[in-house]
Amino acid sequence: MIDRNPGKMADTVIRLFGRGEAFDSEGFIGFFTDAPMYQFGNAEPCLNKAAIKQSVDQFFGSVDALYHDIRNLWEVGDAVFVEMDVSYWRKDGTSIALPCADIFRFDGEKVLELRIFMDANPIFNPSLAVGQNASVMTQSQGKKVPPPATMKDFFAKHPEGRKRVLEGFVPKWSTHGPKWRI
Repeated sequence: MIDRNPGKMADTVIRLFGRGEAFDSEGFIGFFTDAPMYQFGNAEPCLNKAAIKQSVDQFFGSVDALYHDIRNLWEVGDAVFVEMDVSYWRKDGTSIALPCADIFRFDGEKVLELRIFMDANPIFNPSLAVGQNASVMTQSQGKKVPPPATMKDFFAKHPEGRKRVLEGFVPKWSTHGPKWRI
């Protein structure tokens, strides 16, 4: 195990999410070790970078945009835990936000494992009901936690995010779906 600055793994996770929001599958897989494990929901695990790339390319082709609305990130040992809602803009112009929890395990500076815990079925089947309060932002009595806009800030303020925007790797939510400003 190597020494890290506190927050370095969390920053890596945000940078990886930035690749996902820009639909940059090649950049996405660059964050993984040469012997990774990636699993989205109850799908079969991907056990190499080529399989991860194929999986994320297929997913990126099925939606117009996505946004990680992060509530919390925790670093514990060599792991990062993420609590968030993920918003998806479907090809038919509709959108949905789903609660999600991710577990990242690191080997040095690279992601060894990424496990995504989410029921993604409503993305592809709009007739599946999702409760109005089905959100990691929901608190007792139905109150909501204000989301911190972590990913919007990544593209607007983080040096790497700003550089990627200038290089044309913009988040799809800025060009499709809600067309939010960066």
